[in-house]
Amino acid sequence: MSDRNTGDSTKSCPVSPKLRHITERAKKEPKVALMNLAHLLTPEMLLWSFQQLNKDAAPGVDGVTWQNYATEAEALLADLHKRLREGRYRALPIRRVHVPKEDGTLRALGVSALDDKVCQRAVVEILNSIYEQDFYPFSYGFRPGVGPHDALDKMNEVFYRGKVNWVIDADIRTYFDTVVHRELMEFVRKRVADRTIQRLLVKWLRVGVLDDGRLLVSNIGTPQGSVISPLLANIYLHHVLDEWWVDEVVPRMRGRVEIVRYADDFILGFEHRDDAERVMAVLPKRFQRYGLELHPGKTRLLPFQPRRSKEKSQSGGVPLHVQLSGLHPLSRQEPKRSHGLQNQDHGFAAES
Repeated sequence: MSDRNTGDSTKSCPVSPKLRHITERAKKEPKVALMNLAHLLTPEMLLWSFQQLNKDAAPGVDGVTWQNYATEAEALLADLHKRLREGRYRALPIRRVHVPKEDGTLRALGVSALDDKVCQRAVVEILNSIYEQDFYPFSYGFRPGVGPHDALDKMNEVFYRGKVNWVIDADIRTYFDTVVHRELMEFVRKRVADRTIQRLLVKWLRVGVLDDGRLLVSNIGTPQGSVISPLLANIYLHHVLDEWWVDEVVPRMRGRVEIVRYADDFILGFEHRDDAERVMAVLPKRFQRYGLELHPGKTRLLPFQPRRSKEKSQSGGVPLHVQLSGLHPLSRQEPKRSHGLQNQDHGFAAES
Protein backbone atom coordinates (compact mmCIF):
# COMPACT_ATOMS: atom_id res chain seq x y z
CA MET A 1 0.00 0.00 0.00
CA SER A 2 2.69 2.54 0.97
CA ASP A 3 5.88 3.53 -0.80
CA ARG A 4 8.19 3.14 2.18
CA ASN A 5 9.72 0.01 0.72
CA THR A 6 11.94 0.94 -2.17
CA GLY A 7 12.11 -0.76 -5.50
CA ASP A 8 15.35 -1.15 -7.43
CA SER A 9 17.83 -0.17 -4.74
CA THR A 10 20.74 -1.88 -6.50
CA LYS A 11 21.46 1.16 -8.65
CA SER A 12 23.52 3.83 -6.94
CA CYS A 13 22.12 7.31 -6.64
CA PRO A 14 23.34 9.44 -9.59
CA VAL A 15 24.24 12.37 -7.33
CA SER A 16 26.06 10.27 -4.73
CA PRO A 17 29.35 12.24 -4.95
CA LYS A 18 27.49 15.49 -4.24
CA LEU A 19 25.53 13.85 -1.44
CA ARG A 20 28.79 12.71 0.12
CA HIS A 21 29.95 16.33 0.10
CA ILE A 22 26.75 17.35 1.90
CA THR A 23 27.28 14.52 4.39
CA GLU A 24 30.81 15.73 5.12
CA ARG A 25 29.60 19.29 5.65
CA ALA A 26 26.77 18.13 7.89
CA LYS A 27 29.28 16.22 10.04
CA LYS A 28 31.71 19.10 10.30
CA GLU A 29 29.05 21.77 10.88
CA PRO A 30 26.32 20.21 13.04
CA LYS A 31 24.76 23.57 13.89
CA VAL A 32 24.73 25.01 10.36
CA ALA A 33 21.69 25.11 8.06
CA LEU A 34 22.83 23.95 4.62
CA MET A 35 21.98 25.64 1.33
CA ASN A 36 22.31 24.67 -2.35
CA LEU A 37 20.40 21.41 -2.09
CA ALA A 38 17.62 21.74 -4.68
CA HIS A 39 20.04 21.67 -7.60
CA LEU A 40 20.44 17.95 -6.86
CA LEU A 41 16.89 17.37 -8.15
CA THR A 42 18.22 16.54 -11.60
CA PRO A 43 16.41 14.45 -14.25
CA GLU A 44 18.75 11.57 -13.40
CA MET A 45 17.96 11.91 -9.71
CA LEU A 46 14.23 11.90 -10.43
CA LEU A 47 14.57 8.78 -12.57
CA TRP A 48 16.50 7.04 -9.82
CA SER A 49 13.86 8.08 -7.29
CA PHE A 50 11.10 6.71 -9.51
CA GLN A 51 12.94 3.39 -9.67
CA GLN A 52 13.08 3.22 -5.86
CA LEU A 53 9.31 3.40 -5.44
CA ASN A 54 7.20 0.40 -4.56
CA LYS A 55 6.00 -0.84 -7.93
CA ASP A 56 2.89 -2.41 -6.39
CA ALA A 57 1.77 0.60 -4.35
CA ALA A 58 -1.75 1.93 -4.74
CA PRO A 59 -2.22 5.02 -6.95
CA GLY A 60 -3.01 8.46 -5.57
CA VAL A 61 -5.73 10.87 -6.70
CA ASP A 62 -4.16 10.94 -10.18
CA GLY A 63 -5.00 7.25 -10.62
CA VAL A 64 -1.54 6.62 -12.07
CA THR A 65 0.23 3.40 -11.10
CA TRP A 66 3.98 2.82 -11.26
CA GLN A 67 3.47 0.67 -14.36
CA ASN A 68 1.41 3.40 -16.07
CA TYR A 69 4.08 5.98 -15.34
CA ALA A 70 6.89 3.70 -16.51
CA THR A 71 5.55 3.60 -20.08
CA GLU A 72 6.28 7.32 -20.47
CA ALA A 73 8.74 7.83 -17.66
CA GLU A 74 11.36 9.76 -19.64
CA ALA A 75 8.91 12.38 -20.91
CA LEU A 76 6.98 12.61 -17.64
CA LEU A 77 10.13 13.04 -15.56
CA ALA A 78 11.50 15.65 -17.97
CA ASP A 79 8.26 17.61 -17.57
CA LEU A 80 8.37 17.19 -13.78
CA HIS A 81 11.95 18.46 -13.68
CA LYS A 82 11.02 21.48 -15.78
CA ARG A 83 8.11 22.34 -13.47
CA LEU A 84 10.36 22.02 -10.43
CA ARG A 85 13.03 24.23 -12.00
CA GLU A 86 10.52 26.90 -13.06
CA GLY A 87 8.58 26.86 -9.81
CA ARG A 88 5.42 25.50 -11.45
CA TYR A 89 5.29 22.19 -9.60
CA ARG A 90 2.03 21.73 -7.67
CA ALA A 91 1.40 18.84 -5.30
CA LEU A 92 -1.91 17.00 -5.54
CA PRO A 93 -4.11 16.17 -2.53
CA ILE A 94 -3.34 12.93 -0.74
CA ARG A 95 -5.83 10.11 -1.15
CA ARG A 96 -6.82 8.65 2.20
CA VAL A 97 -7.42 4.92 2.48
CA HIS A 98 -8.33 2.89 5.55
CA VAL A 99 -6.70 -0.46 6.26
CA PRO A 100 -7.60 -2.83 9.11
CA LYS A 101 -5.37 -3.08 12.18
CA GLU A 102 -4.79 -6.18 14.27
CA ASP A 103 -7.15 -4.92 16.98
CA GLY A 104 -10.02 -4.59 14.53
CA THR A 105 -9.86 -0.80 14.16
CA LEU A 106 -8.87 1.01 10.97
CA ARG A 107 -5.62 2.84 10.26
CA ALA A 108 -5.76 5.84 7.93
CA LEU A 109 -2.98 5.89 5.34
CA GLY A 110 -2.17 8.60 2.81
CA VAL A 111 -1.38 7.81 -0.82
CA SER A 112 0.31 10.52 -2.88
CA ALA A 113 0.20 11.06 -6.63
CA LEU A 114 3.08 9.59 -8.63
CA ASP A 115 4.83 12.91 -9.34
CA ASP A 116 4.70 13.72 -5.64
CA LYS A 117 6.08 10.30 -4.70
CA VAL A 118 9.03 10.80 -7.06
CA CYS A 119 9.83 14.26 -5.71
CA GLN A 120 9.48 13.14 -2.12
CA ARG A 121 11.78 10.16 -2.62
CA ALA A 122 14.44 12.42 -4.10
CA VAL A 123 14.14 14.92 -1.24
CA VAL A 124 14.32 12.11 1.32
CA GLU A 125 17.63 11.00 -0.17
CA ILE A 126 19.00 14.54 -0.02
CA LEU A 127 17.83 15.17 3.53
CA ASN A 128 19.10 11.79 4.72
CA SER A 129 22.60 12.94 3.85
CA ILE A 130 22.13 15.64 6.52
CA TYR A 131 19.96 14.02 9.15
CA GLU A 132 21.76 10.70 9.27
CA GLN A 133 24.62 12.70 10.76
CA ASP A 134 22.28 14.15 13.41
CA PHE A 135 20.05 11.24 14.41
CA TYR A 136 21.15 9.31 17.49
CA PRO A 137 22.09 5.62 17.35
CA PHE A 138 19.20 4.69 19.65
CA SER A 139 16.69 5.72 16.94
CA TYR A 140 15.90 2.83 14.58
CA GLY A 141 12.63 3.36 12.73
CA PHE A 142 12.57 4.07 8.98
CA ARG A 143 16.25 4.84 8.64
CA PRO A 144 18.64 3.53 5.99
CA GLY A 145 20.82 0.65 7.12
CA VAL A 146 18.95 -0.14 10.34
CA GLY A 147 15.69 -1.89 11.13
CA PRO A 148 13.63 -3.86 13.64
CA HIS A 149 16.32 -6.47 14.27
CA ASP A 150 18.82 -3.76 15.19
CA ALA A 151 16.33 -2.28 17.65
CA LEU A 152 15.73 -5.75 19.08
CA ASP A 153 19.46 -6.36 19.51
CA LYS A 154 19.82 -3.02 21.29
CA MET A 155 16.88 -3.79 23.57
CA ASN A 156 18.43 -7.12 24.52
CA GLU A 157 21.76 -5.41 25.19
CA VAL A 158 20.59 -2.51 27.35
CA PHE A 159 17.56 -4.04 29.05
CA TYR A 160 18.32 -7.72 29.53
CA ARG A 161 22.02 -7.26 30.18
CA GLY A 162 22.13 -3.73 31.55
CA LYS A 163 21.28 -2.07 34.86
CA VAL A 164 17.62 -1.38 34.15
CA ASN A 165 15.25 -1.78 37.07
CA TRP A 166 12.47 0.61 36.03
CA VAL A 167 10.84 1.17 32.65
CA ILE A 168 8.67 3.91 31.17
CA ASP A 169 6.61 2.29 28.43
CA ALA A 170 5.35 5.26 26.38
CA ASP A 171 2.63 5.57 23.80
CA ILE A 172 2.10 8.76 21.76
CA ARG A 173 -1.57 9.21 20.93
CA THR A 174 -2.17 9.50 17.14
CA TYR A 175 1.37 10.76 16.60
CA PHE A 176 1.39 11.13 12.82
CA ASP A 177 -1.91 13.05 12.96
CA THR A 178 -0.71 15.58 15.52
CA VAL A 179 2.72 16.73 14.33
CA VAL A 180 2.52 20.54 14.30
CA HIS A 181 3.57 21.91 10.91
CA ARG A 182 4.89 25.22 12.27
CA GLU A 183 7.08 23.53 14.86
CA LEU A 184 8.27 20.93 12.35
CA MET A 185 9.37 23.57 9.86
CA GLU A 186 11.20 25.47 12.60
CA PHE A 187 13.12 22.29 13.30
CA VAL A 188 13.83 21.76 9.60
CA ARG A 189 15.17 25.32 9.18
CA LYS A 190 17.85 24.57 11.75
CA ARG A 191 19.52 22.28 9.20
CA VAL A 192 17.98 23.18 5.83
CA ALA A 193 18.36 26.74 4.55
CA ASP A 194 17.48 25.93 0.94
CA ARG A 195 14.20 27.79 0.30
CA THR A 196 13.17 25.48 -2.54
CA ILE A 197 13.39 22.40 -0.32
CA GLN A 198 11.55 24.25 2.45
CA ARG A 199 8.73 25.21 0.06
CA LEU A 200 8.41 21.63 -1.18
CA LEU A 201 8.03 20.35 2.38
CA VAL A 202 5.38 22.98 3.12
CA LYS A 203 3.50 22.02 -0.07
CA TRP A 204 3.38 18.37 0.97
CA LEU A 205 2.33 19.19 4.50
CA ARG A 206 -0.46 21.59 3.50
CA VAL A 207 -1.73 19.96 0.33
CA GLY A 208 -4.67 18.39 2.12
CA VAL A 209 -6.20 14.93 2.25
CA LEU A 210 -9.04 13.71 0.04
CA ASP A 211 -11.24 11.53 2.24
CA ASP A 212 -14.49 10.17 0.78
CA GLY A 213 -14.73 13.08 -1.64
CA ARG A 214 -13.98 15.76 0.95
CA LEU A 215 -10.78 17.79 0.90
CA LEU A 216 -9.46 18.16 4.46
CA VAL A 217 -6.74 20.74 5.06
CA SER A 218 -5.03 21.09 8.43
CA ASN A 219 -2.00 22.70 10.03
CA ILE A 220 -1.14 19.51 11.87
CA GLY A 221 -0.30 15.97 10.82
CA THR A 222 1.89 14.18 8.32
CA PRO A 223 -0.03 11.33 6.65
CA GLN A 224 1.14 7.80 7.39
CA GLY A 225 1.96 6.00 4.18
CA SER A 226 3.46 8.90 2.23
CA VAL A 227 7.08 8.75 1.16
CA ILE A 228 8.23 11.83 3.07
CA SER A 229 6.25 11.16 6.26
CA PRO A 230 8.65 8.79 8.10
CA LEU A 231 11.58 11.18 7.76
CA LEU A 232 9.55 14.20 8.88
CA ALA A 233 8.23 12.20 11.83
CA ASN A 234 11.78 11.24 12.81
CA ILE A 235 12.97 14.85 12.54
CA TYR A 236 10.17 15.97 14.85
CA LEU A 237 10.89 13.39 17.55
CA HIS A 238 14.63 13.91 17.17
CA HIS A 239 14.12 17.42 18.52
CA VAL A 240 11.16 16.83 20.83
CA LEU A 241 12.50 13.69 22.51
CA ASP A 242 15.98 12.58 21.49
CA GLU A 243 17.90 15.85 21.86
CA TRP A 244 16.05 16.69 25.06
CA TRP A 245 16.86 13.27 26.47
CA VAL A 246 20.57 13.54 25.67
CA ASP A 247 21.09 17.21 26.55
CA GLU A 248 18.68 17.79 29.43
CA VAL A 249 17.69 14.49 31.01
CA VAL A 250 20.74 12.22 31.00
CA PRO A 251 23.12 14.72 32.70
CA ARG A 252 20.64 15.12 35.57
CA MET A 253 20.10 11.43 36.30
CA ARG A 254 21.60 9.79 39.38
CA GLY A 255 22.07 6.36 37.80
CA ARG A 256 22.28 4.63 34.45
CA VAL A 257 19.52 5.37 31.93
CA GLU A 258 18.68 3.91 28.51
CA ILE A 259 16.42 4.68 25.57
CA VAL A 260 15.40 2.74 22.47
CA ARG A 261 13.14 4.44 19.92
CA TYR A 262 11.56 2.87 16.86
CA ALA A 263 9.71 5.61 14.95
CA ASP A 264 7.04 6.91 17.37
CA ASP A 265 7.40 4.04 19.87
CA PHE A 266 10.00 4.31 22.60
CA ILE A 267 11.01 2.74 25.90
CA LEU A 268 13.00 4.46 28.64
CA GLY A 269 15.01 2.42 31.13
CA PHE A 270 16.34 3.52 34.52
CA GLU A 271 18.58 2.08 37.18
CA HIS A 272 16.90 4.07 39.98
CA ARG A 273 13.24 4.58 40.70
CA ASP A 274 13.60 8.25 41.66
CA ASP A 275 15.16 9.01 38.26
CA ALA A 276 12.28 7.26 36.53
CA GLU A 277 9.70 9.16 38.58
CA ARG A 278 11.29 12.51 37.78
CA VAL A 279 11.19 11.80 34.04
CA MET A 280 7.67 10.37 34.21
CA ALA A 281 6.45 13.58 35.83
CA VAL A 282 7.88 15.92 33.22
CA LEU A 283 7.58 13.79 30.06
CA PRO A 284 3.91 14.63 29.30
CA LYS A 285 4.67 18.35 29.67
CA ARG A 286 7.53 18.07 27.23
CA PHE A 287 5.30 16.45 24.62
CA GLN A 288 2.43 18.89 25.21
CA ARG A 289 4.83 21.76 24.50
CA TYR A 290 4.96 20.47 20.90
CA GLY A 291 1.32 19.54 20.43
CA LEU A 292 1.74 15.85 21.27
CA GLU A 293 -0.02 13.78 23.90
CA LEU A 294 1.13 10.69 25.71
CA HIS A 295 -1.73 8.21 26.07
CA PRO A 296 -2.54 8.32 29.81
CA GLY A 297 -3.75 4.73 29.89
CA LYS A 298 -0.88 3.26 27.91
CA THR A 299 2.08 5.27 29.21
CA ARG A 300 3.19 3.67 32.44
CA LEU A 301 6.07 3.53 34.88
CA LEU A 302 6.73 -0.06 35.89
CA PRO A 303 9.38 -2.06 37.73
CA PHE A 304 11.40 -4.17 35.35
CA GLN A 305 12.82 -7.65 35.70
CA PRO A 306 14.54 -9.29 32.71
CA ARG A 307 12.79 -12.61 32.78
CA ARG A 308 10.08 -14.35 30.77
CA SER A 309 8.69 -16.60 33.45
CA LYS A 310 4.96 -16.28 34.11
CA GLU A 311 5.51 -17.02 37.77
CA LYS A 312 4.87 -14.27 40.25
CA SER A 313 7.84 -12.40 41.55
CA GLN A 314 8.78 -12.04 45.18
CA SER A 315 7.08 -8.65 45.20
CA GLY A 316 3.84 -10.24 44.05
CA GLY A 317 3.87 -8.64 40.63
CA VAL A 318 2.97 -10.54 37.48
CA PRO A 319 5.29 -10.05 34.44
CA LEU A 320 3.71 -8.20 31.54
CA HIS A 321 5.27 -7.25 28.23
CA VAL A 322 6.85 -4.12 26.87
CA GLN A 323 6.53 -4.00 23.08
CA LEU A 324 8.34 -1.60 20.80
CA SER A 325 6.43 -1.30 17.53
CA GLY A 326 5.72 -5.00 17.44
CA LEU A 327 9.25 -6.03 18.31
CA HIS A 328 10.09 -8.85 20.67
CA PRO A 329 8.59 -8.09 24.11
CA LEU A 330 10.50 -7.22 27.23
CA SER A 331 9.44 -8.66 30.55
CA ARG A 332 8.30 -6.33 33.28
CA GLN A 333 6.31 -6.51 36.46
CA GLU A 334 3.05 -4.86 37.29
CA PRO A 335 3.42 -3.19 40.68
CA LYS A 336 1.01 -4.09 43.44
CA ARG A 337 0.29 -0.41 44.02
CA SER A 338 0.57 2.74 41.98
CA HIS A 339 3.63 4.91 42.39
CA GLY A 340 2.43 8.43 43.09
CA LEU A 341 4.33 11.23 41.37
CA GLN A 342 4.60 14.44 43.34
CA ASN A 343 4.27 17.84 41.71
CA GLN A 344 7.72 19.20 42.35
CA ASP A 345 10.75 20.75 40.70
CA HIS A 346 12.45 17.82 38.99
CA GLY A 347 15.58 19.71 37.99
CA PHE A 348 15.06 19.90 34.24
CA ALA A 349 12.46 21.57 32.08
CA ALA A 350 9.98 20.31 29.54
CA GLU A 351 10.37 23.60 27.69
CA SER A 352 14.06 23.19 26.86
